[in-house]
Amino acid sequence: MRKTALALLIFSNLANASGTLMQEATYANAGTAGAGDGVYTETATAAYTNPATMSHMGESKTTVNTMILDLHMDYKPTDNNGSGSAHTIMPSVGIFHVTQLNEDVHLGLMFGSIGGTAVDYGNDWEGAIGLDEALVTAVQFNPALSFKVTEKVSVGIGAQLNYGILEVKTSGFETDMDGDFAWGFNAGAMYKEDNWSVGLSYRSKLEHEFDVDATTYDMTGPLGGTIEGQTGQVGTDLIFPTIVDLSVSYNINPQLALLSSVQFHKWSDYSETPIYNDAVNSRPLIPQGVTRDWDDVWKFALGTDYQLNANWALKAGFSYETSPQDDPTKQWVDLPVGEQYRYSVGASTHWDDVRIDMFYEFADLGSVDIDRNVARINGSFDGHIHFIGANITF
Repeated sequence: MRKTALALLIFSNLANASGTLMQEATYANAGTAGAGDGVYTETATAAYTNPATMSHMGESKTTVNTMILDLHMDYKPTDNNGSGSAHTIMPSVGIFHVTQLNEDVHLGLMFGSIGGTAVDYGNDWEGAIGLDEALVTAVQFNPALSFKVTEKVSVGIGAQLNYGILEVKTSGFETDMDGDFAWGFNAGAMYKEDNWSVGLSYRSKLEHEFDVDATTYDMTGPLGGTIEGQTGQVGTDLIFPTIVDLSVSYNINPQLALLSSVQFHKWSDYSETPIYNDAVNSRPLIPQGVTRDWDDVWKFALGTDYQLNANWALKAGFSYETSPQDDPTKQWVDLPVGEQYRYSVGASTHWDDVRIDMFYEFADLGSVDIDRNVARINGSFDGHIHFIGANITF
């Protein structure tokens, strides 16, 4: 069902294209739009992006990421008839802990949300046959180990255990809530000098397979007459793509650092959303598949970290993500995707031995045209997300 990977992210965090990921939930350096996260060592959260960073974090470090997102999506049909909008406010919490096992080995335990959202367009908009309401979310447990090869070089490896949750409602049917586990791995390497660092990391693809009970509504059939509500099973897939991250940091002076990251998201694996069902496949209430034909996505992030005085540091960052699909005839209402721009600011301070990082980010999801003549859906989606959060490290 077209809801799989649903509206944005987030999913994040992944996002995630990247709109399906919610990477904000796993930011290590809050306020830089993710720039330099693969080499940042001031918070334990960096172990999620690159496990090799743990070798440079000292004896022990624990970070709690907290965040609230405010999502807005608006649909405007070309004929101005059947518009729709969705507004969602969702919290997110993640816990990241790193501890030194011996002189050369660190252990990391990461747990938190990596993507998801909940939207409610209602049943009066033009795309109600594709989506009324949806809940999609995923949480992950990511244990990892890092190994110090030399004083400057470290490597790391970890396991990804994902749990995804899915529930959807359209004008033709609604599903029960269903969950599914998926497994993968991640790995990374880091080289650190006094004034600069570079890190390279990899996260494998995760694929969820859902089989949910669905109930169709009483409605008029395509040849006239009334179709009675029926129950059956509907199955579909949801993926989190392979991600490769290259991060660099450079200290211009003791107060100012430049941060950058380039990420590759292998969304070409998301060529289609397969849908298969048993009791309801004889009627055109549920499409038998949605062609995505997505391209791979590149994300470019640039940020700064400025130590204003002994008590405060200021952050700023910007990121741009390429579009996985520019053809309006291949967009669908569950996940309209295009170019994405993120603008972020933040500040950090200390309260005794506790580090506090605060940030605000605005994600501009742009305007995405959709032209699905078969479903008689023709218009454009406009979306944006406000993120506000704080990371606490001790």
